[in-house]
Amino acid sequence: MNEATLSFRMVESMMFRGPGEFDPFVRGTYSKALSLILPTPSTIAGVLATYCISKFNKSIPTVKSWIEEYLSILGNDVSIKGPMLLMDNEFFVEDKCLNSFLSFEELKEKCRMEYKRFNSIRKIDDLEDYIKLEKLKFKKKVLRDIRIGVGLQVRNGVKTVKEEGGLYSAEYLDYRSLASKKEQPIEVLADIKGKLVNELLEQHAIVKLGGETRIALMKCSKGNRILSEIREKLWHGKEKYRGIIALYLATPALLKGGEKVEEYIKKWMKKQNFEFKGILGESEVLGAGYSINKDRRKPIYTSLKPGSIIYLNGEFELSSTYWELSIGEATEIGYGTLLAVPL
Repeated sequence: MNEATLSFRMVESMMFRGPGEFDPFVRGTYSKALSLILPTPSTIAGVLATYCISKFNKSIPTVKSWIEEYLSILGNDVSIKGPMLLMDNEFFVEDKCLNSFLSFEELKEKCRMEYKRFNSIRKIDDLEDYIKLEKLKFKKKVLRDIRIGVGLQVRNGVKTVKEEGGLYSAEYLDYRSLASKKEQPIEVLADIKGKLVNELLEQHAIVKLGGETRIALMKCSKGNRILSEIREKLWHGKEKYRGIIALYLATPALLKGGEKVEEYIKKWMKKQNFEFKGILGESEVLGAGYSINKDRRKPIYTSLKPGSIIYLNGEFELSSTYWELSIGEATEIGYGTLLAVPL
């Protein structure tokens, strides 16, 4: 099988541009760049595509769709799941609803806890029990480092301070603040499969990851580290399950067409062979990034936030659920990654 895991080892504070303008003509004389707590799937795919162009002489695409741009380089058979965080030898997923990271054990507890909203609140005692569970707080939050900078411009080969919009602040993520042992490496991981894996295996490289010229150490290794962890921690070594399952959204789901999230989910469910039990989550407006090649923004979508949960009833097989069950647009490069949690 052409399957592997991409690893990006953090060697410095990182900056993954969040939504919002950074242009002084929009924000005024003082601009501020906010950071997401994890790179988006398109950031990971962009780094990988850039590496393939420079290392393997892949052609720069001329297709119209931003998704097709990635696939024309990475291959139409590519499938990426993630990203998520590995620190202290433990996996963590983003929960944008809680603005935090969850370990797999906390993820499982949240899925179990929230299912009570749909199934168990029938009397006052159940409600009081649920309220107690709801007070569980997951506090794994990355430390944010605000740095002040001065915008520069080049005139006649000499760098000078910009006359307007020269002062700005940029938000950096100090992942080292999360680790209990500072000598332990912190990595951003993504599982990947497709013919491209044959070219990537055992590749080691220093790559630019995110904004402000931040770098990371990229490596591609055999095996699916995320899937293996799901099998061990959430499925207890089993491959098949029958009953209620929680699909935890680990990356943003991009929903196009201007539909309400509920209507989109209903249409999505009609294509599945499972019984829909409910959904819990939050939505927001999210852009897919900026195309340097075309010098314009990529499309803006309604997004279901990481940390949202879809509950289904049926028969499930772990590997096919992991690789084949996803929701929204651009799922080939990692958006709409769902982690199945048997209840």
